[in-house]
Amino acid sequence: MGETVVQVENLGKSYRLGTISSGTLRDDIIRLFTGKHPELDGKRVKNETVWALQDLNFEIQKGDAVGIVGKNGAGKSTLLKILSRTTAPTTGHIRIKGKIASLLEVGTGFHPELTGRENIFLNGAIMGMTKKDIKGKFDEIVEFSGVSRYIDTPVKRYSSGMYVRLAFAVAAHLESEIMIIDEVLAVGDIDFQKKCLAKMSEVTQKQGRTVLFVSHNMSSVKALCNTGIFLESGRMKQIGSVNEVVQAYTIANKGLVESTELAQRKDRSGNGLVKVVDYYVTDEHGNRIETILTGAHVTFHFQLKTFSEAVRNVDVGLNFFDPEDRNMGVLYSSYYQQYYAAGPNENMLVSCTVPKFPFTLGNYKVGLRITVNNEEADWILGGVGYINVENGDFYGSGSPGFSHHHMTNFDGIWTVEK
Repeated sequence: MGETVVQVENLGKSYRLGTISSGTLRDDIIRLFTGKHPELDGKRVKNETVWALQDLNFEIQKGDAVGIVGKNGAGKSTLLKILSRTTAPTTGHIRIKGKIASLLEVGTGFHPELTGRENIFLNGAIMGMTKKDIKGKFDEIVEFSGVSRYIDTPVKRYSSGMYVRLAFAVAAHLESEIMIIDEVLAVGDIDFQKKCLAKMSEVTQKQGRTVLFVSHNMSSVKALCNTGIFLESGRMKQIGSVNEVVQAYTIANKGLVESTELAQRKDRSGNGLVKVVDYYVTDEHGNRIETILTGAHVTFHFQLKTFSEAVRNVDVGLNFFDPEDRNMGVLYSSYYQQYYAAGPNENMLVSCTVPKFPFTLGNYKVGLRITVNNEEADWILGGVGYINVENGDFYGSGSPGFSHHHMTNFDGIWTVEK
């Protein structure tokens, strides 16, 4: 049995909807005794208690990497805020052993008027480090973040990607026993996300630090974490090995994907400059299909929409995942040096044709990730939909080739020399 560094007992967090602070003590006292807000023309404020978290009980051991999964609104971010001590629980209590470094939201943790350099020293001082200790880590932090050119610029002038890169570098390199990381990493570019995952893996395996990681990317959760926590509507749905928890979440999430229109989906991340609002698949004759034969000529169509501004360098990535959320294949338009551009409030239909569909019998989740200038614009975290695949004649030989579930065929040229 390892050393327990986080213990949560009967944890709950509630909020009062309709409770408005007027900004003055006098008006708040009036509202407290009358239930009325002076600026609402005498209308009574409706108060309703909503529980973001209820009855959570779990322990985390030193050196564990814990992936916390669940739909938007499940309580993941609220839990991390309580563990980070940025908000207090309503019921129950937590015990934490060790210093905590948190990266929860873009805009938190740094003072916007201070430079990157000054914020590094401020964060280190908050963690109880001496100026000498912080100086010893400074160059490593700046190199990892890749923002050396702007290190003496106030962070309010940073892009969201620059901000996150520096914030993660600070959290990862300053002296803390526990790292708490929210989905905020999705703001950064793809290469930096990989770099962050590698760093988190290093701090758990080599340094024995504990990581709590919230993400909708099940591949990242499985690659990094050994333990999983599945939250649903503020309650603990499941806790255990990361593979079992991810499988349970994937099965539960499939119902969400199938029942909600893409334009209305809330389980998405990115800056929202471009979003996918429709998706369908056609056969070689242009007919819409829901089942694909292995080896068939198919085209995946994605209706994209821009919003507040014109965009350039739009890269669209098509992904396929098996029932255990393993990434079976990725195809980005940038692989073919194909980028897209559009003006504000424009629609564009982006299509990707696969001449010989390679996957065998099974059910696959279709993912789509859109980036603009290498920063994530839209990623529907539960996938845009599912496809069924039935065995077909991939090799044109009268034989289906592989017929097992979730395997991949591929073309090759055979020769022999004597």
